[in-house]
Amino acid sequence: MDSKLASLRSRRSRNRALLLVLSDMIVVAASFLFAYWFRLQSGFFLRTIPLESYHFLSLGAVCLVWVMIMSAHGLYRREVYLSVFDQMVGIFNSVNLGVLLVLFLAFLTKFDYFLERRLVLLVAWVLAITLLTGTRVFLYRGLFLTRIAKDPFRCRILIVGAGETGTQFLHLVRHTKDHVYDVVGFLDDDPAKQGTKIEDVRILGTVDNIEDTVARLNIERVFVAVHRPGQNELIDLISRCMRSKVPVKMISDQFHMFASEGAIERIDGVPTLAVRDTPMTGFHFLMKRLFDATTAGVLLIVLAPLFLVLAILIKTIGGPGPVLFRQTRAGQGGRPFNFYKFRSMRTDMDDAVHRDYAKNFVSGEAKATAESEADTPVYKMKRDPRVTGIGWILRKTSLDELPQLFNVVKGEMSLVGPRPPILYELQYYKEWHRRRLDAKPGLTGLWQVSGRSSVPFNEMVLLDLYYIDHWSLKLDFEIMLRTVPVILFGKGAY
Repeated sequence: MDSKLASLRSRRSRNRALLLVLSDMIVVAASFLFAYWFRLQSGFFLRTIPLESYHFLSLGAVCLVWVMIMSAHGLYRREVYLSVFDQMVGIFNSVNLGVLLVLFLAFLTKFDYFLERRLVLLVAWVLAITLLTGTRVFLYRGLFLTRIAKDPFRCRILIVGAGETGTQFLHLVRHTKDHVYDVVGFLDDDPAKQGTKIEDVRILGTVDNIEDTVARLNIERVFVAVHRPGQNELIDLISRCMRSKVPVKMISDQFHMFASEGAIERIDGVPTLAVRDTPMTGFHFLMKRLFDATTAGVLLIVLAPLFLVLAILIKTIGGPGPVLFRQTRAGQGGRPFNFYKFRSMRTDMDDAVHRDYAKNFVSGEAKATAESEADTPVYKMKRDPRVTGIGWILRKTSLDELPQLFNVVKGEMSLVGPRPPILYELQYYKEWHRRRLDAKPGLTGLWQVSGRSSVPFNEMVLLDLYYIDHWSLKLDFEIMLRTVPVILFGKGAY
């Protein structure tokens, strides 16, 4: 399969997603229009109300918002729209959330949004669930599966691990109906297996050759099929597979090393966990950026008085120096940008202490400290001599982070994402650590709501990788909600 055919497959995938978006918008619009006609124009009830132009404007907005909600539930991802159960759950949750959002907007703005009668919304709710399920599960899913089954250029995959687990997975892939894959070959580090075959599939080389193999054979997905590897062995193996720059899925019972729960794709009953399959692209990326910019802009306006108060406090009792602290940090892809915080440190201190600490922390040599044996271990400097009195309060309450809203508006950061590292920290990163740079850095993230300073660096990176590979607007909302109590109680902040 050459690059032109690969481009054709990618275009077909985008077209399928666009077809689903258009179909969903038509279904939602038809549901509301029929519900409105049934209640207010059919003559079955005493009162009739004609459709006005504002109804169609509000309907367009409702359709757009509902598509965004459905996208947040992953309903435009291949593994979801090919799954009956996942689609039905996603449709039910999306419609319920969409109805609640319409009700909330109607209450907030005192605008009808098709809600002149509650029966309109009830009928639209029933129709939307019924029609979306019918068109997606019983119509489009069947058409997609039929098209994929007839496609001579099926999803080309590479299996890492030519042992018992890999052999069983090969057999399952070839006999499952819902997931049509073409197994191109195996990779295995055992020298004795090189050049041999499992059934009719050849072992093409070692994992160190994965980049060349993927590029040469136009591999679209890598499955890691290993039997009970150790933690360090698995991390090293996954790290080498990530060099392929294609989605990587792990077949193992050790999913807890990467996530407590997540988007699991089942192939004939075998669970596979994505460790490189980020949905933060295309339309999803646009939604995230729109949400970030809008929310950050509103927060800057609302919090303007607080910004003024904090600036006065820093200037008067925080010692000499500017109100804002600017530092060059590594953003998405490692690109440097100017990072803003309220100044919490003295300006006459050397950063050598923090450089030494950063080296030990990233390398895993930093020791956890605690006030007593009963205290939670802390992997951060608890008494940084550079921090001022007002700076300690700002850090404890995370108020020093607020100026990063400007970074969000500028597009350099996101509301949720991995924390941006200082440039000199990157020299101590291992290869698999650098994958946390695949996403825009954020004000908050899974690390902050999972213990912050009590989480060692390797676990922090695993949390970041889980977020990148399983991102959704729903996950962003959950993290932001969990951030509030963390800030209020100062948990893990130093």
